[in-house]
Amino acid sequence: MKTKLFILFALASNHFIFSQKIEKMNRVDVDGFYTNPIVSPNGKLALLTGHHFKGAYVLNLKTNQITQISDKEGSGYGYSWDNNNEMVYFKQKEQKEFFSDSKVYSYSLKDKKSTLRTDIDINMMSSYHGKDKNVKSQIVVYTNMTTLKIEAKDLISKRSWVITSEEGQYYNALLSPDGKKVAVHKGSDIYVYDINGNGKGQKIGTGIATSWSADNQHLLGFLDTSEEGHNVTNSEIYLFDIKTLKSKKVTNTEVLLEMFPSFIGKNKVLFTDDKTGAIYTAKLKM
Repeated sequence: MKTKLFILFALASNHFIFSQKIEKMNRVDVDGFYTNPIVSPNGKLALLTGHHFKGAYVLNLKTNQITQISDKEGSGYGYSWDNNNEMVYFKQKEQKEFFSDSKVYSYSLKDKKSTLRTDIDINMMSSYHGKDKNVKSQIVVYTNMTTLKIEAKDLISKRSWVITSEEGQYYNALLSPDGKKVAVHKGSDIYVYDINGNGKGQKIGTGIATSWSADNQHLLGFLDTSEEGHNVTNSEIYLFDIKTLKSKKVTNTEVLLEMFPSFIGKNKVLFTDDKTGAIYTAKLKM
């Protein structure tokens, strides 16, 4: 009886006891179902989407205000932030169109307007962070849908090259903030490659990597630990160390389906419970 009362109290207060890798966990006070958060470079905002990646939203992490920028199916998959924190990139398709017909749009937080962007390749959108006239190279990474290899392209010089030259099929490339490394996925495993494509990838763990730390030393991700293969019944967050190639289990609960973690600054994380669509913040013990 005491145990049941304790659990009910924890649920009511929006706090949970986890493993020793996170602390100060709080639920973000917003209504609705949200998932796949991506925090802006300055840590003040976050992109969100709804069920099955339908729609795209911007969450103000200080005020908890949510602004909808798209209501289309698939808009919440592969979206990205501009480095200036004032623009986001997402894709849209009309109701009767196929996902292959989706087009890239940008949304200005300042002007509150969406603009069709024919200059951005939809396959490269997730690693596109805007144009910078002061740099000599601007690299994006993507999956070559014909070869299923991860490739990189310098948008300034137009040069492209293969990163994953080894055998296998690769997906979900995630470029580090300094542009020197890329996390890729092969089956259920996560590898890190040098951006130049030289050498073999280093396996750092299993799961889905979703966010680089600002210092390029760690990755956050999640792992579906469900015993049943058809439905997700358990998922936990992991922290991957790029130097040691070791991973740490960050959460450990049967109450939530912790997914899609995203770094907020140096040692905070934003993630969702994909069972309820609730959003949480927590402090990481690095």
